[in-house]
Amino acid sequence: MGFSKKEVTPAPRVCTRLKTLREHAGMSLEELALKTKINKNYLLALEECNFSHLNISSIYLKNFVKKYVQTLGGDPRPYLDQFLDEELTEKEKVKVTAPTHQHHRFQFSDIPGIVRFGTLILVVVGVLSYLGFHVHNILKPPTLLVSNPTDGFITKENSIAINGNTDPETKIMVNDVLIKNDEYGNFAETITLTPGINTLTIKAENKHGRISKDIRHVIYKNIDILSKN
Repeated sequence: MGFSKKEVTPAPRVCTRLKTLREHAGMSLEELALKTKINKNYLLALEECNFSHLNISSIYLKNFVKKYVQTLGGDPRPYLDQFLDEELTEKEKVKVTAPTHQHHRFQFSDIPGIVRFGTLILVVVGVLSYLGFHVHNILKPPTLLVSNPTDGFITKENSIAINGNTDPETKIMVNDVLIKNDEYGNFAETITLTPGINTLTIKAENKHGRISKDIRHVIYKNIDILSKN
């Protein structure tokens, strides 16, 4: 009597489950982007398991997955668990299994004088490095990623959507007009254009007053004006 080999179908990855959930809900990526206020390109990358392309920390990715599922009326916990298991478990294992070499305990007074002096120097250097790191973060301008529009974009519409991402708790301005961004730093705004070349100056200003700036040029070709000429 022969035996047949049973093939085990691997479970779908979290990105495939996210896309399936959205399609079952009958919602397009554009609609989901509007409801979640997450850039469409980020949502597409989530559905394609292209997490490294996003270049965003794991905390923000977890928030994106949570908001994605909640907006579609699902329970985010199973998706978050699978995301952590598939994308972050190996990295965490490296940290957990790193050797600590803490086999013996010594009292500070038992250490020779020269070693104690060297240890104090290392502590001082560590504290100064820590302070220097925080000073650098204060002086560093915020991150500013403008996804749309591209520089030199040509349109026949009299308005253009501006969207992108910056650091949380950062003010976003377009041509010195403040626009809204969410708790994750995502921003989206529609700007009215004038015929010809429009210069869009996007600024991100953090709580320390540091500013990042991106300038985009958009060309609006007014069909009515062209047809009259």
